[in-house]
Amino acid sequence: MRHLIFPLLFLSVSGCTCRSNVNQITPSLGASPVGIDFDQVKTGHTKAVTLTLSARTNAPVAISGFKLEGTGASAFTLGATPTSVDALGQAALVITFAPTALQAYIATLVISSNDGESPTLKVALVGEGAKPILEVTPECLPSRGCTDLVVVTPPSIDFGLEPFMRLVEVDVSKLPTVNVVNAGPVELRVSKASFEGADARAFSLAGNSQFPDGGLTLAASEGVNLQLKFKPTDQLQAQYQGQLVIESDDVASPRVVIELRGQLQPNQAPVVCANLIRAVPPSSGDGPRDYGSAAQWAQVLVPPTGGYDFTLTRDVRPGDLAVFSAISDSSDVTKCTSDPEDARTGLTHAWRVVSAPAGVVGLPISGATTTQAQLRPVATGDYALELSVKDSQLRETTVTMRFAVAIKQDLVAQLQWAGFSEVDLDLHLVRPGAETFSFFNAGVASKTAGDINGYAVNTRRTVPGAGFDFDWGEPGASDDPTLNLDDTGNGPLIENVSLNYPENDSHCATTACTYGVFVHFFKDQRVTTPTGCIVDAGVECRDGEACSCESPQRCVADSAPIGDAGVGVGKCFAPPQPVVRLFFKGATAPARVIPLDTLLPPDLLSIGAPCQVLHVANISWPAKSAIGSLPDGGTPAPVVTVPGADGEGRVVSPAISRFGYRQTGGSLQCTPDFSAGPVQWYSQQP
Repeated sequence: MRHLIFPLLFLSVSGCTCRSNVNQITPSLGASPVGIDFDQVKTGHTKAVTLTLSARTNAPVAISGFKLEGTGASAFTLGATPTSVDALGQAALVITFAPTALQAYIATLVISSNDGESPTLKVALVGEGAKPILEVTPECLPSRGCTDLVVVTPPSIDFGLEPFMRLVEVDVSKLPTVNVVNAGPVELRVSKASFEGADARAFSLAGNSQFPDGGLTLAASEGVNLQLKFKPTDQLQAQYQGQLVIESDDVASPRVVIELRGQLQPNQAPVVCANLIRAVPPSSGDGPRDYGSAAQWAQVLVPPTGGYDFTLTRDVRPGDLAVFSAISDSSDVTKCTSDPEDARTGLTHAWRVVSAPAGVVGLPISGATTTQAQLRPVATGDYALELSVKDSQLRETTVTMRFAVAIKQDLVAQLQWAGFSEVDLDLHLVRPGAETFSFFNAGVASKTAGDINGYAVNTRRTVPGAGFDFDWGEPGASDDPTLNLDDTGNGPLIENVSLNYPENDSHCATTACTYGVFVHFFKDQRVTTPTGCIVDAGVECRDGEACSCESPQRCVADSAPIGDAGVGVGKCFAPPQPVVRLFFKGATAPARVIPLDTLLPPDLLSIGAPCQVLHVANISWPAKSAIGSLPDGGTPAPVVTVPGADGEGRVVSPAISRFGYRQTGGSLQCTPDFSAGPVQWYSQQP
């Protein structure tokens, strides 16, 4: 078969007659894109674009030349130029634009080839030489709390006064800012942002502001915000000056300088305010009296010259817990009390009592080193409290607060004694018309005894079946006596009794009436002293007298039974020395102090033995009909007399009697010796 095929093929070819008019495929050259816009390019920089040449037919294209024409031709350069393009193939030509001036460039690329229909192909080239524009703008927005002085042209920042040391840094959002922006159409190279000048170390970037060591590049319209802070470097240098220098490749403004200034601010003392914000009664039945509202704080934010005076604006009564605060707003640490530099960080507080009524010693303060102090004054009178606040550099501000402790009632009797916390004295206020020496018993059946004492607190004014009560004056409790403080021998060595409207007693209707004030030595729990003595019940040595004891001690018999003045073996004890103060019409200053505190040498009253009673004073209260009887509409003042006082006011013959008895065995507690219904009372003994 193979031998047969070849001859046939040969014969076939040999016998072919060819024609000369067969069609030829011609080359055709195309370019993409047909024109190139290089846009804006930074002068001195280049931008390259690739031009794609293509053979659009199935015939290769031979390229004979490339030529750049036009006024801007010098700004364009060609990469490696192809000499041909394969049939239906492509070839790349890189064209680079390198402007040298700030102007527009226009050129034409002419490509010559064997394209029969278009032997020259033209591609339009355009571009513009451009530059970056550096804009540096200092800024301090009051809306962010920035208070520094900023000038835009020429740029400068004055940081004003700044302390040498802060425990709490200023909120970075409140610091001034330098905005660095590329306002040009091409990228900006910022090569430097540094602090220079004599005091360069006093200025720095703050917060998250950073500037790379190698500089940074900003695209068109891009920028950075640099937050600046000032911190003095020397406590002795007052003025500081420096510059923030920004350098870039903006040929028009390659270097921008922002002047920086600042001043040393001496450490400022804390700003202190204080308030008596609450008075809490000891009884749970009475609610606290609050003085800490925003409106009340607004009145005390600035301490008056000489300190605060709360004596007329705060109601504090004996036994109340008085609460003081140095914080006007707990949610805002910049409000008082605060430090101008560090708000409340690093502050120390010290509260102390600087003055108190006579006889008040060592009044304890709870929270004395905190922002809130508490104390419980029990003595009527005027007090002064001092608050000292120091900052971390020991700069100190001190304010004083005066306040009054008083029962806002007409007649107040207060008993104090010092030195013997184991001694219990009782204060008794006796009603007008009470039978002589009946102030410890029920008196006549169905009549009041006329006495207020430890058995008759305000909540217990009647004792069923006892034949008496403490409903004094008119019906209702408004004019009934109150035992406000009752010491039991465990401190605070003070008792307080008050009465409103004394003139409401029936004995005071048309004439002045008399209220008696007595002190009863109830018990002595002191450990006996080693010194012994003998009480003989005779004139020479009675129970509670000096006897053989060294002055000022008194001999106290081991027992003083009913009907007996106390005889036999005893021990020497230093006697308690009561002081009674009488206050009228809500005053904080006593109308009378017994014994007088103005005498030199001092006059001292003593009660020698348990069960003894000292008749301290009689108060002659004006009649109800005399209320408002003076020409000016006033009322005659109460008159105080002291039994046994001489013309100088010294109590030379104290009125002392004995009520109750002491059991055998050395017990020094006075025991009731009289029954009035279900209640045991005291009667007079020898």
